[in-house]
Amino acid sequence: MARSFRRIIGRRLINVVITILGIMTLNFMLIHLMPGEPILNMIPRDPKFDDSLKWELIDKFHLNESVLEQYVIYMKNAVTGDWGTSYMANEREVLDIIMLDMRWTLLLVGASTVFTILLGMVIGAYAAYRRGGAFDLSSIAVSLFFYGMPVFWFAIILQLLFSSQPLGIDWWPRFPASGYYDTDRYGTEFKWTFPIMLSVAKYLVVPSITLALGTLAGISLVMRSSLIDVMTEDYIMTARAKGLSDYQVLRRHALPNGMPPMVALIAMDVAFIIGGAYQVEVIFGYPGIGKRTIDAIYSLDFPILQFIIVIGGIAVVIANFLADLVLLYLDPRIKIS
Repeated sequence: MARSFRRIIGRRLINVVITILGIMTLNFMLIHLMPGEPILNMIPRDPKFDDSLKWELIDKFHLNESVLEQYVIYMKNAVTGDWGTSYMANEREVLDIIMLDMRWTLLLVGASTVFTILLGMVIGAYAAYRRGGAFDLSSIAVSLFFYGMPVFWFAIILQLLFSSQPLGIDWWPRFPASGYYDTDRYGTEFKWTFPIMLSVAKYLVVPSITLALGTLAGISLVMRSSLIDVMTEDYIMTARAKGLSDYQVLRRHALPNGMPPMVALIAMDVAFIIGGAYQVEVIFGYPGIGKRTIDAIYSLDFPILQFIIVIGGIAVVIANFLADLVLLYLDPRIKIS
């Protein structure tokens, strides 16, 4: 058994490496096929401008090399961790930029996703437990409403709703429409002080609600569907015939056997935390990975784009790999050829 499990892990690891190499290669090809010339965004649009700086920048960023040579440089930099400098962000190191944006994305997307996964599983499990009841029907209706709602539209509605006082209601709570803390009051140099943290929390409220409701709806619907399928199995009827209560049947038998579909969904949700919430971050002007990606696309900042996409792809692959291991542990019946 141990040898078989090690053989399965070895095969999966080989697949992970091949997939990551494929992601990196495809990423390089797609970005270099994008229309436009990044060097034109880096120099002033002035006919009197000295072309020597233009050629200096071309040599610095290896833009005069062949595509194959650029690919070799790109792969070498990816493996060694030398991700180069940004074209547009005052020649800052790409790794420094991504790590700075990552902390804000983890704060916004990570915290809300972990919370909504746990709450969504509870709501879905209770809806399945009370199948056909008032809670079940109302939770399905609310979940379908928020699950099918376009995120960008919902974000704009909440932004308008909480940045003003609708219908002149004095007690209505108001939150900032964009940003991540009060820079006018505390300055542009961020410091981890208690007043600034309170300001950060205030700016997080509306974007977090936007993200949480969509994730919560999807998790609860999948959890409910999975448990309902399980609770129609014969062994559930046998457990009830033994005199177990509905709660005991749900906790001891239904939940453990209904988890496999949830594992894959949770793995994907956790993986996409790294990629950021593009629409929400752009609409709320939140300085995370998602907003940085959109800005890099507009400015053709290839180094930023290349490694943000690589990090997101690697996160998804690793999350899938870990999900497979968890599924093997939860359900030994799964056979991998």
